[in-house]
Amino acid sequence: MSQSSGFGSRRSDAMFRLPSGEVLKGFPTYPEAQALVAKLINEGVQASALSIVGSDVTLVERVIGRMGHGRAALSSAMSGSWLGLVAGLVFVVVSPDDFVTPILAGLLIGAGAGMVVGMILFTFSSGPKRNFRSVQQVIAKQYDVVVSSAAHHAALAAMKAGPDTEAS
Repeated sequence: MSQSSGFGSRRSDAMFRLPSGEVLKGFPTYPEAQALVAKLINEGVQASALSIVGSDVTLVERVIGRMGHGRAALSSAMSGSWLGLVAGLVFVVVSPDDFVTPILAGLLIGAGAGMVVGMILFTFSSGPKRNFRSVQQVIAKQYDVVVSSAAHHAALAAMKAGPDTEAS
């Protein structure tokens, strides 16, 4: 099964292939690779000739806290209060006689409705129960700056030119 969109454009086909060309330099962190790419672009290397390729990729899920009914209620109440605030501001625009009451009512009603909906969703969520919150990130062990063969000599010259950065 192909991943291409069916439109046959070279640009969309290139998005599903690894970039070809020469590896200029490898780095252990993404910001270091970014710094080299920024330097090369500032020195006049065509941006479309550059790529950062991460290798030996790992998915890391970092646990950031507990998740229980209390946290779900608080989080949902906060989300609902934003929606209520927007509704309250709409009522203020429609009826500018009273400013405070519609906003406070919107905040309270939104927080209450959000809390109820959030608790229902948390209680009856499908799948395994998770009692923690987490964030996921993809991390590579090596980040290579790759340049197209056509721009390789210009990139090498640009690496040697200009003020030295921590990337070179």
